[in-house]
Amino acid sequence: MSGPIQHPWYRRPDWAGVLLLCLGATAAAAILDASGSDTYRFVFGPANPVATTLTISLLGVLALLLLKRYSWFSPGGGGRRGLRTAILLGAGLTVPVLIVDWLGGFPADINVPVPQSLLFYPSIAVVAELTFHALPLALVALLSTLAPFQPYRMRLIGMLTASTIEPVFQVAWGSAHSPVWANAYVGVHVYAFNLVGLYIFRRYGFLTMYVFRLAYYLVWHVTWGHIRLAVLFGA
Repeated sequence: MSGPIQHPWYRRPDWAGVLLLCLGATAAAAILDASGSDTYRFVFGPANPVATTLTISLLGVLALLLLKRYSWFSPGGGGRRGLRTAILLGAGLTVPVLIVDWLGGFPADINVPVPQSLLFYPSIAVVAELTFHALPLALVALLSTLAPFQPYRMRLIGMLTASTIEPVFQVAWGSAHSPVWANAYVGVHVYAFNLVGLYIFRRYGFLTMYVFRLAYYLVWHVTWGHIRLAVLFGA
């Protein structure tokens, strides 16, 4: 009697979800770029957004394969409980930063406007998770073969290291756009956001971590990003 059919990795539901996310992110970049939008410029600079998104996606998938091989993190498997947790935490973490914004912590032009935001933020969330988390963690996983530490300690080192990258970028950008007190809070807030995201990654998988960031973006950047212009700036 033959055993169960073993499908290629890319046909398994969790990996198929990762590949679909990457394809969707690249397609969104292509649509916005073809429309003449420059929404990616403040993130990618003069680099072509389609080529950049595709390159990061390819490297990110390789990083996730490596992390899975080392049993550090998985692509998916969070289930409904993981999704509920990700959505609640992602939306909940917007509350304190909304208060900071209400107190005058951020300038008017920090968000991509609707309707471009409906494509941009789901796309850039994929890029952010691969760039700030999957790729650095994969690098630490490779280095762990040369380190004298136990695997769980190296994984912890990787998580703490990966959590610092995005806050550094955010604070560097905010130093020219936000008051010192608001920028200091952003550093702490984004570091905590990254730690929570990596906890979700470890427990529930990459896809659930993506949902966590997407929930945050949909509340903070898309919904509030549209409302705040009228409420705070009269635009």
